[in-house]
Amino acid sequence: MIADTTDWLAQDDALLDALRDGGPMNLPRAYEVMERFDIDGIVVGDPLNVYHMLGYWPQIGTTRLGQPPTTFAILSRDQRQKPAIVTSHFIYYYTFADGGARSGIQSYLFVEAGDDGDPDALGVRHGMFADRGTDPRSDVELRRDIGTDAVLAVEPLLHDAGGALTRALQAMGLWNGRVAFDHPVIAEVCERHDRPGTLAPADNILRWIRIAKSPLELALMRRGAGANAAAVNAVVAQLREGASYHQVRNLFGVESAKRGNRSVFMTVDRVSSDLPTGDRIRDGQSLFLDGVGHFQNYHGDYARTVFVGEPAPAARRAAAAAVLGWEAIREQLRPGLDYAQIAALGYAALKKAGVADMIGFGPHSVGLMHSDEPGLEAGGFYKKHNLTLEPGMVISVDCPVVEVGIGGSIHIEDLVVITADGCEPIHAIGDHVITV
Repeated sequence: MIADTTDWLAQDDALLDALRDGGPMNLPRAYEVMERFDIDGIVVGDPLNVYHMLGYWPQIGTTRLGQPPTTFAILSRDQRQKPAIVTSHFIYYYTFADGGARSGIQSYLFVEAGDDGDPDALGVRHGMFADRGTDPRSDVELRRDIGTDAVLAVEPLLHDAGGALTRALQAMGLWNGRVAFDHPVIAEVCERHDRPGTLAPADNILRWIRIAKSPLELALMRRGAGANAAAVNAVVAQLREGASYHQVRNLFGVESAKRGNRSVFMTVDRVSSDLPTGDRIRDGQSLFLDGVGHFQNYHGDYARTVFVGEPAPAARRAAAAAVLGWEAIREQLRPGLDYAQIAALGYAALKKAGVADMIGFGPHSVGLMHSDEPGLEAGGFYKKHNLTLEPGMVISVDCPVVEVGIGGSIHIEDLVVITADGCEPIHAIGDHVITV
């Protein structure tokens, strides 16, 4: 296990400044995918997709707030068109403008719902709030006024969200074309306004874009995955006999936060339930910790096997097999391999060592989602796609034991980025099996 001496928070300002210039999306990849699928543009309202396109996560219109989206992002295949945001006057002023000047994004604003579709109902066209003038405006107030005024000097305030979305699609040359969308409200607006163009589901198209990361995405992945691995290792260092699995999982949340990450989940010894199960760490146990956390929505995925004292001989053999299989795979990862071939490399190494079928090998892409890859459509569900590796992909190969009755659980997992001729880890590797 590698000691965590990195000042994770010291890296953040440069990464956040880069996000203010626009979304982390790999735009050359996006244009290529749109061309491949004959898509003229993409319109998204899901906050994750808006963030990917614009570098901005809308607080309103999220599952936790229980509202449909009121902020949308648009990307045209016509590279002369800048990506666009469609949002309310209030949301632009109160959140988006805080990112500062964003010359690479065009904006279309509308009156917040409840104002009877009358821009004059806000009292002022420029400036969200009346200025009392008794004290100088703060830096926040000035920034918001200047940013919002600059937008309204180019595009008039529209009467409602549907009108603004319609205006944006028309202005960007997407009114008659084939557009991919990610939320039913977008289709409803197009139908209500008699849009003559066609629509297509965006989810798989967006996944095809996301699997090949931009340089900024790779930087965010390295930051998030590195801190995630360090948080898991910090939890491992504190494991003691008698600790509950629930306590271990909560500790991962604390260690993630210390490093500027947000924990998503931790599987402890095959147990993933958020509810207390009564399970506790015991002496002589073999168990794995599999932690997933993110920085700026880019995920780490890291698992280590831990021996608490002296494990059962069968557990030690299984752990050695997992390490053997993963190292054999990692040495040969390169563009052109597909998922099935990756698993075959692991099985071949185990067979040669005489421990075939002890470990499963499950490759998957990681990024804005834990399994961030396109699938094969199967009646509304996705089946696993036998993807071929490309440069810029970040993948994990899950290496869990597929047997029980060996004295505990075994799993190891790292993230690597596929390069032009191989792969490289995006976090410190250290020991795959750790004794405490």
